[in-house]
Amino acid sequence: MNSHIHCQFLGGSDEVGNLAMVLELEDMRLLFDYGMSPGKPPSFPLPPPPVDMTFLSHSHLDHCGMVPWLCSQADHRIVTTDLTATISSILQKDTVRIAQMDGYSVPFTNADIKEVEHSYVPVDVGKQRDLGDDYTMRFHSAGHIPGSLMFELSGEKRLLFTGDLNVIDTRLVKGTKPVACDILFMEGTYAGREHENRDRLEHEFLDKIKEVNNRGGTVIIPAFAVARSQELLMVLKKAGYDIWLDGMGKKISKIYLKYHKHLRSAEEFKKAFKHVNVVHSEHSRKSAMNGEVIITSSGMMDGGPVLSYMNKLKNDRKSAVLLTGYQIEGTNSRLLIEKKKLNFYGVVENVDCEVQYYDFSAHAGHSELVAFAKQCGPEKIVLFHSANRAPLAESLKDAAEVFTPMKGERFAL
Repeated sequence: MNSHIHCQFLGGSDEVGNLAMVLELEDMRLLFDYGMSPGKPPSFPLPPPPVDMTFLSHSHLDHCGMVPWLCSQADHRIVTTDLTATISSILQKDTVRIAQMDGYSVPFTNADIKEVEHSYVPVDVGKQRDLGDDYTMRFHSAGHIPGSLMFELSGEKRLLFTGDLNVIDTRLVKGTKPVACDILFMEGTYAGREHENRDRLEHEFLDKIKEVNNRGGTVIIPAFAVARSQELLMVLKKAGYDIWLDGMGKKISKIYLKYHKHLRSAEEFKKAFKHVNVVHSEHSRKSAMNGEVIITSSGMMDGGPVLSYMNKLKNDRKSAVLLTGYQIEGTNSRLLIEKKKLNFYGVVENVDCEVQYYDFSAHAGHSELVAFAKQCGPEKIVLFHSANRAPLAESLKDAAEVFTPMKGERFAL
């Protein structure tokens, strides 16, 4: 079977975003993820050849964003968790809304998104599914966000596709464990970079909030609506602050409560959500301004309620904005970190309040990726989803044969 495995990345090999990978086996062709990079304007992967089945690892746009276009071109069966399917739809609709607002085009409509809902094939962690006579696919939690999957394909050889992974337990989900395989397809978002110890990070974060509140300021936390907002609610759960939640994170939180089997502890999350004030009107937005902590979308500050809060607090030196996620180049939050300026709907203004960054990543860091890969024990490792795979390839070259394919390159395994 060796010579009969071919692979091609249609996007997301040498970049974070646009992920799409085609795997060709003797008599079957499978697609893993079909995302987009939600920049301004967005960018997209190459179109795929006809495939037998599609596997969707999780609901972040760089993995699920172009699925509606995919299904508008041909019939697809999209294998994923029920939670991923539900949240993907919400993010895809939001993509159409933002594109219309910003005057960009995306190659699908709300009608296409509605159609996709019939294409999802829901599966559960720990279960497996037969693919033809010769292969089975087993589903593992990727530890990245609730509902995220890794795919283990067993035939003559055993293959593992990680999607995005995390090996440490966070408040929301338990970290993933290595899976023995012959060929490992592994993300490398944080190749060459480490994360701070999680407990220490949480302490520093909580100390900073206390400091800002003690001096009479408000803390604004721009956070991704999917998983990050909910993770932060859990971190803040016992701190006793007057917390307000605004933006799309409200909707996603309610969905997590509904699909609670995907959470590490549904009980703990329920408790955290109970202690939060949810912003549901302009009036409650005013009340939030008098609160202590506001968690709101968008995480990269390119839209959403965060800009109206920042507009009011930008000159208040007692207040602070705490960033908790990865800032893609060209985003508003990146501008804030690098120049202490923000773009308010076309007008760039200085920001005088305090700005701090805390690395609450949902991805494994460099040494965690290396350890994970070695424990899987593969003969071959294909690295993707990284702007700089060299440090990871270097660290793994003695453990296995390492591949770092470019976009569009078809190669044999």
